[in-house]
Parts: sequence; structure tokens; C-alpha cells
Amino acid sequence: MGSLLELQEMLMERDDRIKQLEAVVRVRDNEIMELKSQLDKFQSVIPYATVAAGVSKVRARKTRAQGISAEPQSLKTAQELMKLSQTTFPVISKDLR
Repeated sequence: MGSLLELQEMLMERDDRIKQLEAVVRVRDNEIMELKSQLDKFQSVIPYATVAAGVSKVRARKTRAQGISAEPQSLKTAQELMKLSQTTFPVISKDLR
């Protein structure tokens, strides 16, 4: 085990290396955002360019989204619904309302 000064120096070197790597990551993230922006721009122009050139391309039909079932997903909720379906309510004549 090294002395306290050696350990502090190692920590400072490690922190410096972390800062360098974070800077590299920031540069790459900025480059990725710029490239995505350019890609979006080019993709928005390309379909119009092919139509203008007389090339007709049939687009694939969009797939429909999956619906979400209204049925209960948990066993507890299903059991509660079963109890409710077996419950009978009293019949009240219209005269008493």
C-alpha cells in the first residue's frame, strides 16, 4: 500500500483521465446529434427527389398499432370482477324511488 501522497496522486490522475474521457464523449455526442440532424434532412428530401425524377415507389403499408386489452392483468382484479359479476342487487319498484 502506498503512502497518502501516492494515493492522492493516483486519484488526481484518475480524475484527470475521467475528465478527458468525458470530453471525448461530449464531442462524440455532439457529432452524433449533428449527423442525425443531417440524416433527417436528407431523408426528408429524398422521397420528393425520387417522385420528381419519375421513379414511383410504392410505400409499404403502415402496420397497425397493437390495442391494449381492457381486461384486468392481475389475478386480484380478476377475482374482484368475478365477485362483482355474482353480486345481485335489490330490485326497487318505480313507485318507491
